[in-house]
Amino acid sequence: MLVNERDVPPVEEQPDMKVQSWRLVRLPCGDRHLVTLRNGGIARVTSAVESVDLASRTVTTTSGRLYSLLAPPEAGQLERGVLQAAAAQLLGRTDTLDVSDATWEEMIRRVAT
Repeated sequence: MLVNERDVPPVEEQPDMKVQSWRLVRLPCGDRHLVTLRNGGIARVTSAVESVDLASRTVTTTSGRLYSLLAPPEAGQLERGVLQAAAAQLLGRTDTLDVSDATWEEMIRRVAT
């Protein structure tokens, strides 16, 4: 069972984060959320994504926090399972669509051009 603990410092204290293990999910309403796995196995689901800068590989959420994506979307089977479970539980939805790979591919295309 996952717990939604808000151990995250306020945006003013931590305006940006560097992320290695992540997936991006879209809700049926169109909102997207970044799901991250931090050291120690702590999964976190962000507030809704406000914007994605494909060229700089950054995601800004409605809270104002900036996430720098340092690696491709998580590919490990176990880690992906944890991220999917976190998204389902913490968003209270099982009908999310994973848009991580398509988003990353577009980021790679932007950097190449």
